[in-house]
Amino acid sequence: MTDLSFASATELTALIFRRALSPTELMRHTLDRIETDDTEVNSVVALDPERSLAEATALEQRIAHGEETGPLSGLPILVKDLEDAEGFPTSRGTRAYRDSPPATRDSTHVARLRAAGALVIGKTNTPPLGAGVHTANEAFGVTRNPWDLQRTPGGSSGGAAAAVAAGLVALATAGDGGGSTRIPAALCGVVGLKPSRGRIPKGPSRMPNWPQHSCLSGMARTVRDTALHLDVAAGHHPADPYSLPAPGISYREAIDTPGPTLRVGVFRTLGISAPHPEMLNALERTAGVLREVGHDVRDDESALPGAKDFPAPFQLRQHVLAYSRLLGVLDDLGTRRDDFEPWFADILDKGRTLSPNDSADYWTHRGQLDRWTAALFEQYDLLLTPTVPTTAWSAEGPDITAAVRKRTLPISFTSVFNDTGHPAVSVPAGLSPDGLPCAVQLIAPHHRDDLALRAAQVIETAHGTLRPPAFTRSG
Repeated sequence: MTDLSFASATELTALIFRRALSPTELMRHTLDRIETDDTEVNSVVALDPERSLAEATALEQRIAHGEETGPLSGLPILVKDLEDAEGFPTSRGTRAYRDSPPATRDSTHVARLRAAGALVIGKTNTPPLGAGVHTANEAFGVTRNPWDLQRTPGGSSGGAAAAVAAGLVALATAGDGGGSTRIPAALCGVVGLKPSRGRIPKGPSRMPNWPQHSCLSGMARTVRDTALHLDVAAGHHPADPYSLPAPGISYREAIDTPGPTLRVGVFRTLGISAPHPEMLNALERTAGVLREVGHDVRDDESALPGAKDFPAPFQLRQHVLAYSRLLGVLDDLGTRRDDFEPWFADILDKGRTLSPNDSADYWTHRGQLDRWTAALFEQYDLLLTPTVPTTAWSAEGPDITAAVRKRTLPISFTSVFNDTGHPAVSVPAGLSPDGLPCAVQLIAPHHRDDLALRAAQVIETAHGTLRPPAFTRSG
């Protein structure tokens, strides 16, 4: 019998398509699972069981009448609480917006998932406006890692990663502005793709995201489900003038299509990080897997531009992002500052101090990153790095001062590829000696999400998928 809690989205939709499982049966199982198993994890912050069951029943009737209902037909999904889903408040991870009225429309991304047959059942927790590598706020509290409840699932898509890892849903939406999909995926033992910049359209939005560092994404248990999500979500939309045209390929087909021998560069430190031994061991095992299937895998000790000034480029980046977030809440911060978490309001206020010289330095550094990666992709077809320098940190958040001193800053390997716009995917790569997930990151040239996913499929086949033991027993 299929374990519905840990079946992939691909498996679940296949069962529904064959009428071996009804949307109502799956929905009841999902709602029961959330009620039973999310009490300590705290990944889901909004849920509408009555509506969810009604939508599942209506879809079941459409299927019975022979209607075409889409590749995600009957699949319950959760939406990150930075993104609009009609009928649910968009609290944006802060008490300042906890009492917002329900959204009256979906984001473009969520609308595409619904049109493909997915059933949106609720929202997942996130730090305020996505500003954190752990998931906690004063609206909904702390979200915890299913592998160890004293640890964090990461951030900012920590609620999404925790929900998928704990077997609550097979697919959730996420987003990545500096590692916010890949970091939680790595810490929770699931797959997280930051697609090419513009691959999944954003909006409708009040103002453009001018640094163009963030991407919408999915959070899934398998590479195949990640490809399925991208097949549904990718393609230009007029609401986002920067979105890319439809890719013209199926990513699900791409991961099954044999490809050429690739030149893979293995980067252990980027000149700024000192990953823990378990992360380097996972990297070595993965490099070995890629060599065994015939790829040309080479070590590379190249350092990031600005590495000698570490952590100054990262601090400047966070300053710019504070300014960007400030613009989005400027009126509310001015009229009701006390409604925001105090520490977050302080971060937003710091954004006011961004000077023209700061901005010039930031964009100069971005240009250096673009040139650096362009030169790397003349030598390599894929880059391989750790996703994060360590396994999951405390649920209350990392000690950033210590992380800088020890060179274990969580975004060390991820944020650069937000700034350059390259597709990058985090894939599980076994467990550490203390039983926590390890992961590696694959980065592909611009617009070659298919290359990253194809290599990720090879790695997943070798390493397997992961399930947190406590939640597997309760499934």
